[in-house]
Amino acid sequence: MSAARTIIARAAGLRHVASGDHVVVRPDWTMTYDPQAGPLRQRWSKHWGEQARIFAPDRLILVADHFMDLANPVHAQKQADLDLLARQFGIAHYYPVGAANYGVCHALLPEEGLVRPGELIAGTDSHSSTYGGFGALGLNIGLDALEGIIALGEHWMAVPHEIRIEITGRFGEGVTAKDVILQLCADLAGEPLTFGAGIELDGEAIQALHPEEKLTLANMAQEMGARWIVVPANGEVCAWVEALGARDFAAVLPDGHAEYDRVLRYGAEDFVAMVALPGGPERAIPIAELPTTRFNEVFVGSCTGAKRYDMERFFEIVLAGDGPAEGVAVMLVPATRKTRDWIFADPARARWAHAQSVAEQPGCNACAGIHGYLAGQSAVRMSTANRNYAGRSGAQGAQIYLGSAATAATIALTGTLG
Repeated sequence: MSAARTIIARAAGLRHVASGDHVVVRPDWTMTYDPQAGPLRQRWSKHWGEQARIFAPDRLILVADHFMDLANPVHAQKQADLDLLARQFGIAHYYPVGAANYGVCHALLPEEGLVRPGELIAGTDSHSSTYGGFGALGLNIGLDALEGIIALGEHWMAVPHEIRIEITGRFGEGVTAKDVILQLCADLAGEPLTFGAGIELDGEAIQALHPEEKLTLANMAQEMGARWIVVPANGEVCAWVEALGARDFAAVLPDGHAEYDRVLRYGAEDFVAMVALPGGPERAIPIAELPTTRFNEVFVGSCTGAKRYDMERFFEIVLAGDGPAEGVAVMLVPATRKTRDWIFADPARARWAHAQSVAEQPGCNACAGIHGYLAGQSAVRMSTANRNYAGRSGAQGAQIYLGSAATAATIALTGTLG
Protein backbone atom coordinates (compact mmCIF):
# COMPACT_ATOMS: atom_id res chain seq x y z
CA MET A 1 0.00 0.00 0.00
CA SER A 2 0.95 3.65 -0.24
CA ALA A 3 2.26 5.48 2.83
CA ALA A 4 -1.11 7.16 3.46
CA ARG A 5 -3.12 3.97 3.12
CA THR A 6 -0.72 2.15 5.42
CA ILE A 7 -1.31 4.84 8.04
CA ILE A 8 -5.08 4.63 7.57
CA ALA A 9 -5.07 0.84 7.80
CA ARG A 10 -3.08 0.91 11.05
CA ALA A 11 -5.37 3.58 12.53
CA ALA A 12 -8.40 1.49 11.54
CA GLY A 13 -6.98 -1.80 12.83
CA LEU A 14 -7.03 -3.31 9.35
CA ARG A 15 -4.46 -5.07 7.20
CA HIS A 16 -5.45 -3.37 3.96
CA VAL A 17 -7.53 -0.45 2.66
CA ALA A 18 -8.28 0.70 -0.90
CA SER A 19 -9.96 3.56 -2.74
CA GLY A 20 -13.65 3.75 -1.92
CA ASP A 21 -13.41 1.92 1.40
CA HIS A 22 -15.22 3.43 4.38
CA VAL A 23 -13.35 2.92 7.64
CA VAL A 24 -13.38 4.04 11.26
CA VAL A 25 -9.97 5.31 12.37
CA ARG A 26 -8.55 6.30 15.74
CA PRO A 27 -6.42 9.43 15.23
CA ASP A 28 -3.13 9.55 17.13
CA TRP A 29 -3.56 13.28 17.74
CA THR A 30 -6.36 15.80 17.31
CA MET A 31 -5.79 19.55 17.06
CA THR A 32 -8.16 22.48 17.33
CA TYR A 33 -7.71 26.19 17.94
CA ASP A 34 -9.19 29.49 19.07
CA PRO A 35 -11.84 29.92 16.30
CA GLN A 36 -13.47 26.63 17.36
CA ALA A 37 -13.16 26.86 21.16
CA GLY A 38 -16.43 28.69 21.86
CA PRO A 39 -18.58 26.61 19.47
CA LEU A 40 -17.03 23.38 20.76
CA ARG A 41 -17.77 24.26 24.40
CA GLN A 42 -21.40 25.04 23.52
CA ARG A 43 -21.86 21.79 21.60
CA TRP A 44 -20.20 19.72 24.29
CA SER A 45 -22.42 21.19 26.99
CA LYS A 46 -25.55 20.61 24.90
CA HIS A 47 -24.78 17.08 23.72
CA TRP A 48 -22.73 15.58 26.55
CA GLY A 49 -22.93 17.87 29.58
CA GLU A 50 -20.24 20.13 31.03
CA GLN A 51 -19.00 17.46 33.43
CA ALA A 52 -18.51 14.82 30.74
CA ARG A 53 -14.91 13.78 30.16
CA ILE A 54 -13.35 13.57 26.74
CA PHE A 55 -11.93 10.34 25.36
CA ALA A 56 -8.19 11.11 25.47
CA PRO A 57 -7.25 14.53 26.91
CA ASP A 58 -3.57 13.69 26.49
CA ARG A 59 -4.11 13.41 22.71
CA LEU A 60 -5.93 16.71 22.17
CA ILE A 61 -3.85 19.77 21.27
CA LEU A 62 -5.21 23.31 21.75
CA VAL A 63 -3.55 26.24 19.99
CA ALA A 64 -4.06 30.01 19.90
CA ASP A 65 -3.11 31.42 16.50
CA HIS A 66 -5.95 33.28 14.72
CA PHE A 67 -7.31 35.85 17.21
CA MET A 68 -4.14 37.32 18.68
CA ASP A 69 -5.04 41.01 19.18
CA LEU A 70 -5.96 40.85 22.86
CA ALA A 71 -6.81 44.57 22.92
CA ASN A 72 -9.79 43.63 20.76
CA PRO A 73 -12.73 42.34 22.89
CA VAL A 74 -13.70 39.75 20.26
CA HIS A 75 -10.17 38.35 20.21
CA ALA A 76 -9.93 38.42 24.00
CA GLN A 77 -13.14 36.39 24.25
CA LYS A 78 -11.82 33.80 21.79
CA GLN A 79 -8.75 33.36 23.97
CA ALA A 80 -10.89 33.15 27.11
CA ASP A 81 -12.99 30.43 25.47
CA LEU A 82 -9.83 28.50 24.61
CA ASP A 83 -8.55 28.80 28.17
CA LEU A 84 -11.88 27.60 29.58
CA LEU A 85 -11.82 24.65 27.19
CA ALA A 86 -8.29 23.69 28.24
CA ARG A 87 -9.25 23.74 31.92
CA GLN A 88 -12.57 21.98 31.37
CA PHE A 89 -10.93 19.10 29.52
CA GLY A 90 -7.64 19.03 31.43
CA ILE A 91 -5.47 19.57 28.37
CA ALA A 92 -1.70 19.33 28.84
CA HIS A 93 -0.81 20.19 25.22
CA TYR A 94 -2.14 23.74 25.44
CA TYR A 95 -0.36 26.61 23.66
CA PRO A 96 -1.98 29.95 24.57
CA VAL A 97 -0.66 33.45 23.89
CA GLY A 98 2.44 33.93 26.02
CA ALA A 99 3.36 30.24 26.37
CA ALA A 100 7.00 29.18 26.16
CA ASN A 101 6.25 28.46 22.52
CA TYR A 102 3.10 29.39 20.65
CA GLY A 103 2.02 30.51 17.19
CA VAL A 104 0.58 29.07 14.00
CA CYS A 105 -0.55 25.51 14.70
CA HIS A 106 0.98 23.99 11.57
CA ALA A 107 4.44 25.33 12.40
CA LEU A 108 4.07 24.89 16.16
CA LEU A 109 3.15 21.19 16.26
CA PRO A 110 6.20 20.09 14.23
CA GLU A 111 8.49 22.32 16.34
CA GLU A 112 7.14 20.76 19.52
CA GLY A 113 7.80 17.21 18.34
CA LEU A 114 4.09 16.42 18.05
CA VAL A 115 4.20 15.44 14.37
CA ARG A 116 5.59 11.95 14.06
CA PRO A 117 6.09 9.90 10.90
CA GLY A 118 3.49 7.18 10.46
CA GLU A 119 0.81 8.79 12.64
CA LEU A 120 -2.63 10.15 11.80
CA ILE A 121 -3.32 13.70 12.96
CA ALA A 122 -6.78 15.25 12.62
CA GLY A 123 -7.08 19.04 12.73
CA THR A 124 -9.89 21.56 12.37
CA ASP A 125 -8.07 23.67 9.82
CA SER A 126 -7.86 23.34 6.07
CA HIS A 127 -4.06 23.27 6.19
CA SER A 128 -3.81 20.34 8.60
CA SER A 129 -2.39 18.48 5.61
CA THR A 130 0.92 20.18 6.55
CA TYR A 131 1.81 17.27 8.82
CA GLY A 132 2.23 15.07 5.76
CA GLY A 133 5.57 16.78 5.22
CA PHE A 134 6.98 14.71 8.08
CA GLY A 135 5.50 11.47 6.81
CA ALA A 136 2.35 11.65 8.93
CA LEU A 137 -1.18 11.87 7.54
CA GLY A 138 -2.75 15.27 8.21
CA LEU A 139 -6.52 15.03 8.00
CA ASN A 140 -8.71 18.16 7.73
CA ILE A 141 -11.90 17.79 9.78
CA GLY A 142 -14.90 19.92 10.75
CA LEU A 143 -16.55 20.61 14.08
CA ASP A 144 -18.88 17.58 13.88
CA ALA A 145 -15.95 15.24 13.36
CA LEU A 146 -13.97 16.95 16.12
CA GLU A 147 -16.79 16.41 18.59
CA GLY A 148 -17.01 12.75 17.65
CA ILE A 149 -13.27 12.19 18.03
CA ILE A 150 -12.97 13.79 21.45
CA ALA A 151 -16.10 11.97 22.66
CA LEU A 152 -15.42 8.50 21.25
CA GLY A 153 -11.85 8.54 19.96
CA GLU A 154 -13.05 7.55 16.49
CA HIS A 155 -13.58 9.12 13.07
CA TRP A 156 -15.46 7.68 10.08
CA MET A 157 -13.80 8.43 6.76
CA ALA A 158 -13.77 7.40 3.14
CA VAL A 159 -10.49 6.36 1.55
CA PRO A 160 -10.02 8.59 -1.52
CA HIS A 161 -8.41 7.80 -4.83
CA GLU A 162 -4.67 8.35 -4.74
CA ILE A 163 -2.11 9.93 -7.01
CA ARG A 164 1.63 9.46 -6.76
CA ILE A 165 3.79 12.33 -7.98
CA GLU A 166 7.46 11.48 -8.51
CA ILE A 167 10.11 14.14 -9.14
CA THR A 168 13.53 12.80 -10.11
CA GLY A 169 16.90 14.55 -10.23
CA ARG A 170 17.92 17.62 -8.23
CA PHE A 171 16.25 21.03 -8.26
CA GLY A 172 18.25 23.87 -9.73
CA GLU A 173 19.78 26.61 -7.64
CA GLY A 174 17.15 28.95 -6.22
CA VAL A 175 14.21 26.56 -6.66
CA THR A 176 12.39 26.16 -3.35
CA ALA A 177 9.53 24.00 -2.11
CA LYS A 178 7.20 26.97 -2.52
CA ASP A 179 8.12 27.17 -6.20
CA VAL A 180 7.47 23.44 -6.60
CA ILE A 181 4.05 23.50 -4.97
CA LEU A 182 3.01 26.63 -6.87
CA GLN A 183 3.89 24.93 -10.14
CA LEU A 184 1.95 21.82 -9.13
CA CYS A 185 -1.02 24.05 -8.26
CA ALA A 186 -0.79 25.65 -11.70
CA ASP A 187 -0.62 22.22 -13.36
CA LEU A 188 -3.21 20.33 -11.33
CA ALA A 189 -5.60 22.59 -9.40
CA GLY A 190 -9.10 22.39 -10.83
CA GLU A 191 -8.42 19.10 -12.58
CA PRO A 192 -10.92 16.26 -11.89
CA LEU A 193 -7.88 14.03 -11.40
CA THR A 194 -6.74 15.79 -8.24
CA PHE A 195 -10.08 16.88 -6.75
CA GLY A 196 -10.50 15.11 -3.43
CA ALA A 197 -7.44 12.92 -4.01
CA GLY A 198 -4.80 11.78 -1.60
CA ILE A 199 -1.37 12.62 -2.98
CA GLU A 200 1.93 10.88 -2.33
CA LEU A 201 4.79 13.21 -3.26
CA ASP A 202 8.14 11.49 -3.55
CA GLY A 203 11.28 11.09 -5.61
CA GLU A 204 14.95 12.00 -5.37
CA ALA A 205 14.35 15.73 -5.78
CA ILE A 206 11.70 15.83 -3.06
CA GLN A 207 13.68 13.77 -0.59
CA ALA A 208 16.71 16.06 -0.99
CA LEU A 209 14.74 19.02 0.40
CA HIS A 210 15.14 20.29 3.96
CA PRO A 211 12.56 18.74 6.35
CA GLU A 212 10.75 22.05 6.85
CA GLU A 213 10.54 22.51 3.09
CA LYS A 214 8.56 19.27 2.97
CA LEU A 215 6.05 20.86 5.37
CA THR A 216 5.61 23.66 2.82
CA LEU A 217 4.77 21.12 0.12
CA ALA A 218 2.18 19.28 2.21
CA ASN A 219 0.69 22.54 3.48
CA MET A 220 -0.87 23.45 0.14
CA ALA A 221 -2.77 20.25 -0.63
CA GLN A 222 -6.08 22.12 -0.42
CA GLU A 223 -4.93 24.69 -2.96
CA MET A 224 -4.36 21.81 -5.38
CA GLY A 225 -7.85 20.51 -4.66
CA ALA A 226 -6.48 17.45 -2.85
CA ARG A 227 -7.36 16.07 0.58
CA TRP A 228 -3.78 15.63 1.66
CA ILE A 229 -0.17 15.36 0.57
CA VAL A 230 2.11 12.82 2.23
CA VAL A 231 5.87 12.91 1.71
CA PRO A 232 7.23 9.53 2.90
CA ALA A 233 9.67 10.18 5.74
CA ASN A 234 13.32 9.46 4.98
CA GLY A 235 16.14 9.09 7.49
CA GLU A 236 16.79 12.83 7.63
CA VAL A 237 13.20 13.58 8.60
CA CYS A 238 13.20 10.83 11.23
CA ALA A 239 16.40 12.22 12.74
CA TRP A 240 14.94 15.73 12.59
CA VAL A 241 11.79 14.85 14.51
CA GLU A 242 13.78 12.85 17.06
CA ALA A 243 15.91 15.95 17.67
CA LEU A 244 12.66 17.83 18.31
CA GLY A 245 11.70 15.33 20.99
CA ALA A 246 9.50 12.87 19.09
CA ARG A 247 9.78 9.29 20.31
CA ASP A 248 8.14 5.91 19.75
CA PHE A 249 7.11 6.37 16.14
CA ALA A 250 7.34 4.06 13.16
CA ALA A 251 7.83 5.73 9.79
CA VAL A 252 6.01 4.10 6.89
CA LEU A 253 7.05 3.88 3.26
CA PRO A 254 5.06 2.76 0.23
CA ASP A 255 5.59 -0.95 -0.23
CA GLY A 256 6.42 -2.80 -3.43
CA HIS A 257 2.75 -3.59 -4.00
CA ALA A 258 1.43 -0.04 -3.66
CA GLU A 259 -1.32 0.74 -6.14
CA TYR A 260 -2.22 4.24 -7.30
CA ASP A 261 -5.04 5.54 -9.42
CA ARG A 262 -2.51 7.61 -11.35
CA VAL A 263 1.25 8.18 -11.34
CA LEU A 264 2.63 11.53 -12.55
CA ARG A 265 6.34 11.85 -13.24
CA TYR A 266 8.39 15.04 -13.44
CA GLY A 267 12.06 15.82 -13.78
CA ALA A 268 13.54 18.35 -11.38
CA GLU A 269 14.62 20.40 -14.39
CA ASP A 270 10.92 21.05 -15.10
CA PHE A 271 10.73 23.35 -12.05
CA VAL A 272 11.79 26.99 -11.85
CA ALA A 273 11.24 29.92 -9.52
CA MET A 274 7.53 30.80 -9.56
CA VAL A 275 5.16 33.59 -8.58
CA ALA A 276 1.38 33.32 -8.23
CA LEU A 277 -0.52 36.22 -9.76
CA PRO A 278 -3.33 37.84 -7.74
CA GLY A 279 -6.46 35.72 -7.63
CA GLY A 280 -5.21 32.31 -6.55
CA PRO A 281 -2.19 30.01 -6.24
CA GLU A 282 -3.26 28.17 -9.38
CA ARG A 283 -2.40 31.36 -11.30
CA ALA A 284 1.30 30.71 -10.79
CA ILE A 285 3.75 31.44 -13.60
CA PRO A 286 7.55 31.36 -13.89
CA ILE A 287 9.10 34.55 -12.55
CA ALA A 288 10.94 34.81 -15.87
CA GLU A 289 7.55 35.34 -17.56
CA LEU A 290 6.37 38.07 -15.18
CA PRO A 291 6.46 41.59 -16.63
CA THR A 292 8.52 43.91 -14.44
CA THR A 293 6.28 44.64 -11.47
CA ARG A 294 6.80 47.24 -8.75
CA PHE A 295 5.85 46.20 -5.21
CA ASN A 296 5.14 48.42 -2.22
CA GLU A 297 4.71 45.69 0.40
CA VAL A 298 6.38 42.44 1.42
CA PHE A 299 4.65 40.12 3.89
CA VAL A 300 6.72 37.26 5.32
CA GLY A 301 4.32 35.21 7.40
CA SER A 302 1.95 32.21 7.65
CA CYS A 303 2.36 28.49 8.24
CA THR A 304 3.57 28.19 4.66
CA GLY A 305 6.28 30.81 4.63
CA ALA A 306 7.43 31.95 8.09
CA LYS A 307 8.91 28.84 9.67
CA ARG A 308 12.47 28.91 10.98
CA TYR A 309 13.88 27.65 7.68
CA ASP A 310 11.94 30.30 5.72
CA MET A 311 13.23 33.05 7.97
CA GLU A 312 16.78 31.75 7.65
CA ARG A 313 16.57 32.02 3.86
CA PHE A 314 14.99 35.48 4.08
CA PHE A 315 17.66 36.91 6.37
CA GLU A 316 20.49 35.21 4.48
CA ILE A 317 19.51 37.28 1.44
CA VAL A 318 18.51 40.61 3.00
CA LEU A 319 21.56 40.82 5.27
CA ALA A 320 23.79 40.43 2.22
CA GLY A 321 22.09 43.43 0.59
CA ASP A 322 22.23 47.18 1.09
CA GLY A 323 18.94 47.50 2.94
CA PRO A 324 15.28 47.57 1.97
CA ALA A 325 14.25 49.34 -1.22
CA GLU A 326 12.73 52.78 -0.90
CA GLY A 327 8.95 52.69 -0.80
CA VAL A 328 8.69 49.03 0.23
CA ALA A 329 7.09 48.21 3.58
CA VAL A 330 8.44 44.93 4.93
CA MET A 331 6.19 43.09 7.42
CA LEU A 332 7.51 40.08 9.31
CA VAL A 333 5.27 37.68 11.23
CA PRO A 334 7.31 34.72 12.53
CA ALA A 335 5.17 31.59 12.67
CA THR A 336 6.14 30.73 16.25
CA ARG A 337 7.66 32.31 19.31
CA LYS A 338 10.79 30.18 18.95
CA THR A 339 11.30 31.51 15.43
CA ARG A 340 10.74 35.08 16.61
CA ASP A 341 13.26 34.55 19.41
CA TRP A 342 15.74 33.21 16.84
CA ILE A 343 15.44 36.41 14.81
CA PHE A 344 16.20 38.63 17.80
CA ALA A 345 19.00 36.42 19.15
CA ASP A 346 21.34 37.84 16.49
CA PRO A 347 22.15 41.59 16.56
CA ALA A 348 22.25 41.94 12.76
CA ARG A 349 18.90 40.23 12.30
CA ALA A 350 17.42 42.17 15.20
CA ARG A 351 18.55 45.53 13.76
CA TRP A 352 17.12 44.67 10.35
CA ALA A 353 13.81 43.49 11.83
CA HIS A 354 13.44 46.49 14.14
CA ALA A 355 13.99 48.82 11.19
CA GLN A 356 10.97 47.21 9.49
CA SER A 357 7.69 46.10 11.02
CA VAL A 358 7.72 42.87 12.98
CA ALA A 359 4.66 41.48 14.74
CA GLU A 360 4.77 41.23 18.51
CA GLN A 361 2.65 38.09 18.41
CA PRO A 362 3.43 35.11 16.19
CA GLY A 363 0.32 33.79 14.50
CA CYS A 364 -1.76 33.75 11.34
CA ASN A 365 -2.01 37.55 11.16
CA ALA A 366 -3.03 38.89 7.73
CA CYS A 367 -3.05 35.45 6.10
CA ALA A 368 -6.32 34.68 7.87
CA GLY A 369 -7.67 38.16 7.10
CA ILE A 370 -8.65 38.78 10.72
CA HIS A 371 -6.16 41.35 12.00
CA GLY A 372 -2.58 42.51 11.70
CA TYR A 373 -0.92 43.61 8.47
CA LEU A 374 -4.04 43.65 6.31
CA ALA A 375 -3.58 44.93 2.76
CA GLY A 376 -5.18 48.19 1.64
CA GLN A 377 -6.68 48.99 -1.76
CA SER A 378 -3.39 50.35 -3.09
CA ALA A 379 -1.25 47.45 -1.90
CA VAL A 380 0.92 45.57 -4.35
CA ARG A 381 2.16 42.88 -2.01
CA MET A 382 4.43 39.87 -2.22
CA SER A 383 3.28 37.34 0.36
CA THR A 384 4.78 34.05 1.51
CA ALA A 385 1.31 32.78 2.48
CA ASN A 386 -0.68 30.04 0.75
CA ARG A 387 -3.74 31.92 -0.54
CA ASN A 388 -4.23 35.19 -2.38
CA TYR A 389 -7.89 35.18 -3.34
CA ALA A 390 -9.42 38.65 -3.66
CA GLY A 391 -10.19 40.04 -0.20
CA ARG A 392 -8.54 37.16 1.62
CA SER A 393 -5.95 39.33 3.39
CA GLY A 394 -7.52 42.77 3.28
CA ALA A 395 -9.12 44.99 0.67
CA GLN A 396 -10.77 43.46 -2.40
CA GLY A 397 -8.66 45.67 -4.64
CA ALA A 398 -5.30 44.73 -3.12
CA GLN A 399 -2.93 43.05 -5.56
CA ILE A 400 -1.39 40.15 -3.64
CA TYR A 401 1.18 37.84 -5.22
CA LEU A 402 2.54 34.63 -3.72
CA GLY A 403 6.14 33.50 -3.64
CA SER A 404 8.86 31.97 -1.53
CA ALA A 405 10.73 33.64 1.32
CA ALA A 406 13.70 34.00 -1.04
CA THR A 407 11.54 35.80 -3.60
CA ALA A 408 10.16 38.03 -0.86
CA ALA A 409 13.70 38.89 0.24
CA THR A 410 14.69 39.85 -3.30
CA ILE A 411 11.72 42.20 -3.55
CA ALA A 412 12.48 43.66 -0.13
CA LEU A 413 15.89 44.69 -1.47
CA THR A 414 14.92 45.79 -4.98
CA GLY A 415 11.22 46.63 -4.90
CA THR A 416 10.68 44.87 -8.22
CA LEU A 417 10.29 41.43 -9.75
CA GLY A 418 10.28 40.26 -13.34
